[in-house]
This record gives sequence, structure tokens and C-alpha cells, in this order.
Amino acid sequence: MNRLTTVIVDDEKQARDGLKVLLACDPEVEVVAVCRNGMQAIDEITRLQPDLLFLDIQMPEINGFEVLSSLSDDILPAVIFATAYDKYALQAFEVHAIDYLLKPFTDARFFEALGRAKQQIQGTQTRRISKRLLSLLNDYRDLHGTDPSVLVHEGEAVRPANDRLVIKSSGKIHLLPVSRIHYFESSDYFVTVYAERQEHMVRESLKSLMARLPENQFFRIHRSLIVNLGMIQTVLPHANGDFRVTLRNGRGLRGSRKYRRALFDKMGV
Repeated sequence: MNRLTTVIVDDEKQARDGLKVLLACDPEVEVVAVCRNGMQAIDEITRLQPDLLFLDIQMPEINGFEVLSSLSDDILPAVIFATAYDKYALQAFEVHAIDYLLKPFTDARFFEALGRAKQQIQGTQTRRISKRLLSLLNDYRDLHGTDPSVLVHEGEAVRPANDRLVIKSSGKIHLLPVSRIHYFESSDYFVTVYAERQEHMVRESLKSLMARLPENQFFRIHRSLIVNLGMIQTVLPHANGDFRVTLRNGRGLRGSRKYRRALFDKMGV
């Protein structure tokens, strides 16, 4: 029998190490990846397509439900959720007959959940498992929408790698390569992210986005605009000390004089 490939996802090192030790006791299980945040989890699950997933719910930036929502339906593995007490989560798991580990849990409870998952996987019930997961995720979206505060760990957020930016838009997680982002523009309570051949509307402030971007690559040219410096083709003076930026795709953006000198210094002009 092939060993069950397993991925561990938890933002706490002690929890990750504990799960690894417990899983090492079962010769039928092979841990193929250990992830410390949701972004890593999406990458590894998509790449490895494991049989089983131990998934923490409350994590910085991307919570456990959002990880699953970002995966293709056809690669959803069997999942054992790990969570501190959360009334909604526990009720939802019980309604959809999905197993979970309530932190802190005993070794006996862990192996009970693992044994049940192994029986389901080996009994070719993966399609039924996927349907239950999809039903759970649909209920989660209906209840919480895209509210980024739901089921997110209260600790300090994990800063994404400098080559990608986590965007939550339309109920999905998008990992955008920062080199392909042209600019950000705020309007009312939303910010629109303009990237190559795609646009995303997110409920986040420009100030918050700026803090998550590589400092040497993005610059604020207006109170409502952040531009990728690598996308700038020309900068020309405009009336009243303002200036006009033309991007490589031909899009023209107007910058305010408040940011003009700092931009020129940044570009070495």
C-alpha cells in the first residue's frame, strides 16, 4: 500500500513540530511538506496534491478556510482541521461531518482523527469528502463573505515574500507577482489593483498595501495612487507643480506636487 502523503499547516512552530512527531509514529503516513502560513500552504498543496491535510484555521494573512477556497475543487485533499475554540467552526464541522482537533488535544484524540481519515481515504470516499468540504466552504462564504478579520490569528501578520502580494478579492486569494502589478488606485472604501490583463478590487487602504510592498519598487505619487516604478516610461511636468506619469502600457496617471520631489529623488532625476 502506498503511504498517505500529508501536509501540515500551522503558524505555530510548536504545533508543527508536535504534529510531525505524532505522524512519524504511523508508518502508513508520509509528511511531504510543513507550512508555516497560508501562502506556503497554497503553493505546496497545489504542487504536491497530498492525500491528507492537517490545517490550522486561525493564521495570519490567509486563514485555513481561505487556503481551501483558493484551491481547485479537483485537488481538495481530506482535511483534519486544528483550531482553538471557535463556536462557528465547531458547529460547522459537526454539521458537515468533517473532523477537527480542538487545541490542545490529546494523543489519543489525534490518532482517532487520523484513523478515521485513513479509513475514508483508503475506502475511496475522497469524492464524498470533497463534497462535504465544498459545502462547508460555501456556508463559510455565505456567512462571512470576504471579511479579512474573520478567523485570522491576532498575532503579527506575516509579511509576504517580496516577489508576490496576497490579494483577497471576490472571495478568493490571489498571489500576484509584484513585477506584474502596474499600479493601485483607491476610491471610496476600496482599492483597485491593476496588473497585467487583470484587475482586482480589494477592501484595504493604500497605506496598508504600501506597508506590504517592496519599498524600492513601489511609490506613492498621489493620495489615491501607488505606482510600480518599473512600469514608468515617462514623467512630465504638469500644471500647478503636478506631474504626469505614463506607464509602459500607455496608461497616463496624474501625480501631485506633494510627491514630485521625492519621486524624482527616488528615480535619480
